[in-house]
Amino acid sequence: MHIRQRRFLTATTAVTLASGLAAVGVAAVFAAPEAVALSPGARTRPSPVTIAFGGLPGTVTAGGAPVEFTATLRNTADHRLDVPSSAFVVADAGAGAGQGHFRLEYRAPGGTRWQDARANPAGTGAVWALDQPAVLSLPAGAEAVYRLRLTVTADAPAGRVAPGFDSVVSDPALPPEQRTTDASSGRPELVIVPAGAPTTAPATAPATAPPAPAATAEVGLHGVPAVFTVGGEAKPFTLVLTNRSGRELRVVPAVVFQGAAELPPDTVELEFRGADGQWRGATPGRGPGHPNRLDFALRTGDGDADVITLAKGESRTVDLRLAFTKDAPILFESLTAVSRTLPERGESAAEAAGPAADFITVATTGATAAPAPTFVDPAPDPDVPERAAAPVLPVVRATGTSPSPAGAGSPVVTAAAPAGDGGLASTGGGRATEPMAITGATAIALGLGTLVVAWRRNRVRGGTGN
Repeated sequence: MHIRQRRFLTATTAVTLASGLAAVGVAAVFAAPEAVALSPGARTRPSPVTIAFGGLPGTVTAGGAPVEFTATLRNTADHRLDVPSSAFVVADAGAGAGQGHFRLEYRAPGGTRWQDARANPAGTGAVWALDQPAVLSLPAGAEAVYRLRLTVTADAPAGRVAPGFDSVVSDPALPPEQRTTDASSGRPELVIVPAGAPTTAPATAPATAPPAPAATAEVGLHGVPAVFTVGGEAKPFTLVLTNRSGRELRVVPAVVFQGAAELPPDTVELEFRGADGQWRGATPGRGPGHPNRLDFALRTGDGDADVITLAKGESRTVDLRLAFTKDAPILFESLTAVSRTLPERGESAAEAAGPAADFITVATTGATAAPAPTFVDPAPDPDVPERAAAPVLPVVRATGTSPSPAGAGSPVVTAAAPAGDGGLASTGGGRATEPMAITGATAIALGLGTLVVAWRRNRVRGGTGN
């Protein structure tokens, strides 16, 4: 009896000094009656016995009906373990609740009747020792269940407390200095509400808790081209879905565009091949969180015909093709595949995204490039009188010289350059070259005539001298 009182004093001191949601160590609740020299860290090693609450509510009403729940001890070792003692603890979290504000009843494993747990009324918080007829022995993999019933008095202060279940575990397979460990359930939160205040549903299904997100499928894009030509033909690639969630999923895939500049949706032509093999236009929409994000759901409106049902472990490939209109901007974009799961009852919608693929849009080139400029003689301006071309006349200057010893001297015929702008002569024909041609022909004719006259004159002179 003296040993039990000493244990309770130690436990009460630990609970009194606890603050916030601090846990009360089971070693403080049960000081070993025998003097055993423990090796450093022996009591801090993880225990092979796990403890879990079942049905513990999130709230309890002061002065209300008692709440019932369980604490299950499970041996995870491959051999027998002993549990010499256990306790239920309520750590105060600043509400000022003490031992006198609670009553705990319990049924030991295998028991059939409820009994009051023994408590120490001193300090804040509360500790109860759970008597058992003998040391609880747990074979490998076995479980032991304590049924608990907690009542909160009407004068208990409203606020948060932290209940917990702690046990001392002994492993007979280890040396004495290593065999003892502490098992604990942890310290979930329990809120004491005043009488008349609404309470939440049990912690297993709290009314205010958000629904769990649905499972998602893995998704990715394959074969995305690096360059798209605006106004060019559509280019193909694929989207692949894989269901590794372990259950059937109903998903709607999407393709997300995102870049530094806004991409107008009417400049994007994204199509997907439906289950019937027909090409359909994807449905655009602005995505949340980024002004330059543009989403395209692979779905026609909100119809169920395009919802993909993926069996457990199934993969599905969706054919896509993408083009941009000729007025699309020239930019750098990233393309990401998204898998959106339609939630079942009690679930919230969820989505998963694959890795991004980058691409650029470029202007049209090649046969569809802008036409090269053509040069056309402009029509004469009616307000400016056409300047008549000045006649080009040949200027021929004949210069007589003394006959050379080799024969009759020939006069040098020099033709003046035609009047004009001093530019280079055209190598082609045309009306502009006609005066030059006439001048050349005239010069040649005059030169030949001069040569003939000079030759005849020399001949006459030669005959007279003979």
